[in-house]
Amino acid sequence: MRKRWMNIFVAMALVAALATPALAQGGGTKVQGSIKDEQGPLVGVDVEMVHKETGRRIKLKTDKKGQFFSLGVGSGTYDIKFSQGDKVIWTMNAYPVRLTPEDLVTINVDLAKERQAAQAAGQAKMTEEQKKEMERIQKENSKIGALNQMLRDGQAQLEAGNFDQAIATFKTAAESDPTRDLLWARLGDAYNTAAKKTTDSAQRKEYFAQGAVAYRKALEIATAPPAEGTTAKALKTPDAIGAYYNNLGEALSRSGDVAGALDAYEKAAQSDPPNAAMYYFNKGAVLTNAGRSDEAIKAYDQAIAANPERADSYYYKGINLLGKATMKGNEMVPVPGTSEAFNKYLELDPEGPLAAQAKEMLAAIGAKVETTYRSGRKGSTKK
Repeated sequence: MRKRWMNIFVAMALVAALATPALAQGGGTKVQGSIKDEQGPLVGVDVEMVHKETGRRIKLKTDKKGQFFSLGVGSGTYDIKFSQGDKVIWTMNAYPVRLTPEDLVTINVDLAKERQAAQAAGQAKMTEEQKKEMERIQKENSKIGALNQMLRDGQAQLEAGNFDQAIATFKTAAESDPTRDLLWARLGDAYNTAAKKTTDSAQRKEYFAQGAVAYRKALEIATAPPAEGTTAKALKTPDAIGAYYNNLGEALSRSGDVAGALDAYEKAAQSDPPNAAMYYFNKGAVLTNAGRSDEAIKAYDQAIAANPERADSYYYKGINLLGKATMKGNEMVPVPGTSEAFNKYLELDPEGPLAAQAKEMLAAIGAKVETTYRSGRKGSTKK
């Protein structure tokens, strides 16, 4: 049986092979066509026509005008495929071709019109509810586009030093869609940036106070689930929450609310443990500036526990310990741990920006630089 089928297959192959020259000598139909999209003619597109009955394949390619042409195309129905590389861009199934020699079959494909027709057909089949949802999505996309443009404009105004204009732009963005935490956070950033640039102390304090209001609004949204029926998505990643609390802490501390700042930094550390060292360090800085050395030392110990490799935590812990030193005659008597803190800084960052000061502090308390720099650290030596 297998041999019989093989013989039939060979016979069919011979018939096909014998038929091809006959078509090439003038039989068959002329086929021409083109393909284009919204940008114009598509050049170098592969066009493959497959006869549905015989399986015969005709392979063509579009020219620089997006056109293709062939003589001697046998009659029947064809599956036609248009491809660019491995990507199929259009197909036509069971397309009829007549055999009369004088006939000319034209196959023009306008992808832009085809897509519009498909979209119109799809919309016609949509329910009223689906249409409303599509309209809502389109409006939402348009709104997002406008908001992104405002964010870009506001950032450009900040960079140009037009702080009040930037604040107004970010405020408009936030108020136009008050459910988005990012917009309020960017408004807070604008206030904080403006505060750091102004030389008017009263204005600086007011900017920081308004920045704190904006950051609180961002956190209110970001730490709560979106309200039912809204599409805004809160930034709930730990680092985003931590950053909001951190920036709030700065705004509060710079506007004079030390208690609020300490609470914000603590919440930042609890929300974003991987970055807790930074938040505890900032907490320690606020306490240092407030003259609360014992609490500052505890905050720096928290920063060290979160990241033992952060050198400046040891330095500022040493500064606060140094403030607790007593005098015995003309000699300064440091509390335990002071020299260890400065030496640890030098161990971790021997060429750091605070290295000279750390050595001065050690000299002031009559302590030696006893650091053993670890092998493998760039620029390390042994003392």
